[in-house]
Amino acid sequence: MKGGEWAFSLFALRPSLFTDMSTTFRSDRAAEAIRAAVTKAIREEVSDPRLSFVTITACEVTHDLGHAKVFYTVLGEDEARQKAQAGFQSAMPFLRSIVGQAVQLRSVPELSFRYDKSTDNALRIEQILSTLPELKNKDEA
Repeated sequence: MKGGEWAFSLFALRPSLFTDMSTTFRSDRAAEAIRAAVTKAIREEVSDPRLSFVTITACEVTHDLGHAKVFYTVLGEDEARQKAQAGFQSAMPFLRSIVGQAVQLRSVPELSFRYDKSTDNALRIEQILSTLPELKNKDEA
């Protein structure tokens, strides 16, 4: 069987194998483009001091490209998180227009900003692991 025949027979057996991959790839590309546009806008165009210590860590986009969750971290504690969230709420129309200009999509997705808890979770896991006696003995040896 030649390469073209193999791909055709595989497509005939599971057409979703090819269509799901392209949809996921498209939403991943859109998510990365949105993340880059928001990062650049915050760094260069937004003058809100509440967003000065914010880092955009990730973006997730729905398959229909209608909604985008933008994840961020911020230096500081709960007060800094709350101020950053308020800053994102006030800058959201501007950021959405920037995304509409920078990312070529049929419609501009609705943006929502969420604090990225993954760094907090990683620090907590590290603290728990450092208290385990098995790991303390390995470090001393």
